[in-house]
Amino acid sequence: MTPNELYAREPEKIDKDLNHIKTFYTCHIPELQGSIDWFPDDCNEKVEFKIYKDFDFDGRRGWFLASMWFEGKPVMIIQNAGRELDDHSNSFISDESAYREMVKYIQTLIPIDVDEVITVEGDTDYPQLTEFYGNSLDGQFTRY
Repeated sequence: MTPNELYAREPEKIDKDLNHIKTFYTCHIPELQGSIDWFPDDCNEKVEFKIYKDFDFDGRRGWFLASMWFEGKPVMIIQNAGRELDDHSNSFISDESAYREMVKYIQTLIPIDVDEVITVEGDTDYPQLTEFYGNSLDGQFTRY
């Protein structure tokens, strides 16, 4: 089957859940690997998944075939199968330019946890910016 034949096929389901791009061990968009554990519901307006088959064999093993569309254009085909859909994973990009634009868009949707960093005001003095680990930016640095 050609990519265009698959894209033209009637899907079983269409949704916008970006969590389809990840399983526990794999990510269909390597540029996002390690940067996201999950996407919030309803955060995506531009990426659509046309799911041709999402079958659960026994509560653990499954088979998943879908295409990803960005702003109405087909971009790539994704496959997952096996235990927790992690035994097999493959991606086939059919439009590299649209893929690059889609990745940029998805990156803007990654939630940022500002509780894990210290936020500062631009005009407030913070000694800890330049004084840490027993040294100061304007202090003496000597080799051991």
